[in-house]
Amino acid sequence: MRRIAALMLIWLLLAACTESPPDGRRTLEPSSPGAPVTRDYWPTAGWRTAAPADHGIDSAQLAQVEDQVAQGYPFVRSVLVVRHGYLVYESYREGLDKTSGHDVRSVTKSVMGALVGICLGEGNIKSLDQPVHELLAARLPKGGDPRFTKVTVRHLLTMTAGLPNDDPAAGGDPRVSEAMWASKDWVRHILSQPLDSEPGTRFAYNDPDAHLLSAIVADVSGQSTLDYARTRLFEPLGIRTDEAFEPKLEAHIDNSTIEAYERSSVAWPVDPQGYHYGAAFLRLPARDLAKFGYLYLNGGRWDGEQIIPADYVAAATSAAGSSPNYSNGYGWLWWVGTEIDRTFFARGYGGQLIYVVPELDLVIVVTSDPEAGGLDPKTLISQTILPAVT
Repeated sequence: MRRIAALMLIWLLLAACTESPPDGRRTLEPSSPGAPVTRDYWPTAGWRTAAPADHGIDSAQLAQVEDQVAQGYPFVRSVLVVRHGYLVYESYREGLDKTSGHDVRSVTKSVMGALVGICLGEGNIKSLDQPVHELLAARLPKGGDPRFTKVTVRHLLTMTAGLPNDDPAAGGDPRVSEAMWASKDWVRHILSQPLDSEPGTRFAYNDPDAHLLSAIVADVSGQSTLDYARTRLFEPLGIRTDEAFEPKLEAHIDNSTIEAYERSSVAWPVDPQGYHYGAAFLRLPARDLAKFGYLYLNGGRWDGEQIIPADYVAAATSAAGSSPNYSNGYGWLWWVGTEIDRTFFARGYGGQLIYVVPELDLVIVVTSDPEAGGLDPKTLISQTILPAVT
């Protein structure tokens, strides 16, 4: 946040969108994504590091990353590579280090997707086809679009609820979310909007869908979204959020709040009603982002515990639909790629990526200055990092 005022403006205009030596090498069976895999250790207490060559990565090729970043991706702030469960490459810029928090923008959506999956597994959400109006009955306005009664949790996860596209990069109208930000009650505002299309018929990337999911998770769990995430997701992975900064997103945010956000290792802003923003602005260190990607690499399983239902993870990271505005498919708040047999990635505006390749037992994290723009770091991954992996 000295820049959440600027962040807000840019978002409205542009966003839619324990060290120890290795004990050996492990591989995944690509034919059975999500199946339990024997691991040497789990990085709950911290990542073990190793030399790239110890885990089938060409060190010379990987060493090019730093030069490539300096020459073509000057706004990149961190790059991490995890192979076979070991941190084999880690680089930070702009004075940042492993404790620094990163504003991950729409990567927040993928975290929201995980929480929905956990709620589903616990029975707090009965089905992905449960209507949203049942789950948010107390928030419903009078005189809303009657088609909202057809909107389900699945529609929100797949961005097919019928709400209009708000991503300018995909031809959307940023005023859709601008109006939400200006309202006094974000959830009620979203539920009062006319739909652009029949639910389930058209993909339209937008932030309100993800924010409704945050409200649903909070209401069905009886906890704030962050409190629920802390006990069900973050703590099992060893991600500390007990000192998380939770500023309120308002039309005017003072400089002290902005500066506090930017100093925070962990933060998750809330809307005027206290719902954590489901679409963006979660702030986490890069090593914790790698843990989240590693959880999905392992089919939602962590150190003997199934954190997220395995079938949910498999479906969430498969293409559930696509749009002419995007070259990749979209799963359930995850993007799905085809660079290698099966890849999927959490993506945030301005160069935030958690990139997962089950076939290669690989997780890559890239964070960037979200205000600076620049080249898509996904190109850095495909042209420099992936060729180094054997």
